[in-house]
Amino acid sequence: MTYHAMRSPVGRLIRQLAVTALPAVALLGVGCSDPMIPDYNNPQLPSVIPSKDQLQNQVTGLVAGDREQHAFFILVLETMGRDAYRIDGADPRYIQQPLGQFSPGAFLVSFTWNSTYRTILGAQRLSQGVEGSPVFTAQEKAASQGFARTIQGLQYIKAIETRDSLGIPIAAGTGAIDPIICKPAVLTYISALLDSAATNLGAGGSTFPFTLPSGFAGFTTPATFLQFNRALAAKVHIYRGFAAYKTAGNPVNATELNAALTALDASFYSATPANFRVGLYHTFSTASGDLQNGNFNLAVYRANPKVLAEAEAGDLRLSKIQQDPSYQLALPGTPPPAQSDIIFLNISGPLTPLPIIIDEQLVLMRAEALWGLNRDAEALVLINLVRQNSGGLGPRLIGSFPTRLDILREILKQKRYSLLFESGDRAVDYQMFGLWSELGKELQPPGDGPHVIPFPSAEINARNNVLTCT
Repeated sequence: MTYHAMRSPVGRLIRQLAVTALPAVALLGVGCSDPMIPDYNNPQLPSVIPSKDQLQNQVTGLVAGDREQHAFFILVLETMGRDAYRIDGADPRYIQQPLGQFSPGAFLVSFTWNSTYRTILGAQRLSQGVEGSPVFTAQEKAASQGFARTIQGLQYIKAIETRDSLGIPIAAGTGAIDPIICKPAVLTYISALLDSAATNLGAGGSTFPFTLPSGFAGFTTPATFLQFNRALAAKVHIYRGFAAYKTAGNPVNATELNAALTALDASFYSATPANFRVGLYHTFSTASGDLQNGNFNLAVYRANPKVLAEAEAGDLRLSKIQQDPSYQLALPGTPPPAQSDIIFLNISGPLTPLPIIIDEQLVLMRAEALWGLNRDAEALVLINLVRQNSGGLGPRLIGSFPTRLDILREILKQKRYSLLFESGDRAVDYQMFGLWSELGKELQPPGDGPHVIPFPSAEINARNNVLTCT
């Protein structure tokens, strides 16, 4: 989607939402023509939600808004993180931009930005629309607002993960150009937003007045959805705890890291390996007007050879990939700027669900927080829990790490192989900890590649190229 106007695209999206909802699949060229399936691309959004059917439509639209960008978000960040390639000779931008230099006018830059802010503004409209409605009880209003604000928080997390030090706008909902807010203040805002959502969910009674998709099984009541909210809150507290880590002396904010542990305790965190895959997922379908997993395509998707080369021998998680010379792909060039013969097996088809966040991720997030608090022995227990149960590897001893930083590197390695092509955490973590150069150089001539995704050109133009955060 391209915008041509003097006002910010974020501001214009607010006005568009007065008459259209979240285009769940429109940007991917999929229509909704089946009369048995509601058209989530173009429903009306009244200022006051008049019925539970309308609320259901808007809730479905919010989930679809996150789902439409989720696979693409993972692809771009996993390419930046040296885990994935989309090798397409007809469109080398999927390699050249995440590993070389992004173009603000490219689809790779604008798609997730536009999708994220549509969903943010849709969440605002849902919260406002249910508040003024006479149809819903106080508990139903609270539950709906808690859901919407949690999804809104998830979108802001994705936005700041990709823009990092550039900052992002916080959508005020006025239609005006919102100022770009620097990362520390953005993270503070997200924490407050998620806490507000948690309060709503706590007052939301025992059931939602709507139905959530099958990938949210186990998290379909206000009380259980609150566990998801707290998982997201923990992620933000970790980001705040390590916000200054790259500066001199590698300082951490112990208060924030302890808050992360508290949030994890209130989430669905479990140290039981049988629960490692428990979490929330986006599911896909071949139904008319629905969406398939865009990261399945054996014609173009490959694992970066570094995934195999940097793995520990005997790691059972290498079953997620397969090296086969018959799958060799290469971008044109001498030598080729990118090539691989390693396919992903964990994305086994167009209906493979993609996790939003899962327990194994929470286990390793907890290890990060404990490491930051100098509780290395406790962090190592969790490292070994994942090494032994997911990787089939032997435990590490604390004395086997030359430095404390090597313990962190081990946490990040376990995250890499446990969340391979299912999360963007690798690129985010290496940026946060100042370890980007350790990802290794790519392309020809080799370079470190971009650390962040720029603002889209429409946003830059609307701001007259004034992009300083405050």
